[in-house]
Amino acid sequence: METTIKSNFHLLVKNERTKRNLTQEELAKKLNEKESIIKRIEDGWEPSLDVIKKLERFFNINLTEEIEEKQIEKKTDKTELTIGDIVEIH
Repeated sequence: METTIKSNFHLLVKNERTKRNLTQEELAKKLNEKESIIKRIEDGWEPSLDVIKKLERFFNINLTEEIEEKQIEKKTDKTELTIGDIVEIH
């Protein structure tokens, strides 16, 4: 399993901040981060996992998710992989 940041994490952060009537500056101070970091996060920039963890603890929410990695089965009757062996089309 691989941990990844949720695609809508920036919206979750902004929603939680506004629910608590906090400005970006106030949230930054509470997290001991720069206000510019909070602004960038809310604009969609992915911060370090340390900052994500701070936000998760402060808001008591999950901003990450586990993604199951699929194993590629190599067919034994071929000597070379083709694009069809690697890509799964939905």
